[in-house]
Amino acid sequence: MTAIAPLLDLRLRTPRLELRLGTREELLELGRIASAGIHHPDEMPFAVAWTDRSKEPDFVENFVAFHEEALARWDPDTWTLNLLVWAEGGLAGSQTLGAEQFAATRRVSTGSWLARDSQRRGLGTEMRAAVLELAFGRLGADAAESAWLEGNDASRRVSEKLGYREVARSSQSPRGRPVVSHDVAIERERWRCPVPVEIEGLDPCLPLFGLS
Repeated sequence: MTAIAPLLDLRLRTPRLELRLGTREELLELGRIASAGIHHPDEMPFAVAWTDRSKEPDFVENFVAFHEEALARWDPDTWTLNLLVWAEGGLAGSQTLGAEQFAATRRVSTGSWLARDSQRRGLGTEMRAAVLELAFGRLGADAAESAWLEGNDASRRVSEKLGYREVARSSQSPRGRPVVSHDVAIERERWRCPVPVEIEGLDPCLPLFGLS
């Protein structure tokens, strides 16, 4: 943990949100939020059906372990930043920014989820905008990739609002049945951040992202 300690002081702030890494207690709280259900049980908005395990006794502990292992495996060549999202002082969800061989490719990917009572408020757009501004404005990314599954209109709308374009279609089977995945991307020259983003504590983290 000492090697990645600077990441603990990284903060992204927008008019309504704060994004940062969480303590174990905060991860437990967020895991309990996820276990309460974040989408209709008949729907599966994610390519990996991790929420189908939400009622298992060890779900929350596994949820915490997933976040902790991402930090334990952190490498400047391949990293996954799983930021917790606070809205109006309360935990609202998670926003991920990740990359492989970032220093060479300058490409990132994103993923996210929101608690049910935080959905349909535009927070998904705001939190993804925050990490895209980190990627494009401060880390020097050239492109950002994402994807939304057919039927996940919330994710589709976020991508559309932020200027992504569809680059391919693929197939995912989160519950064993093929679903169309719309693969989308946005390039640096197309990026226009729709909200002000304050980024604090980044400079000591730059080597951890493979940058000097």
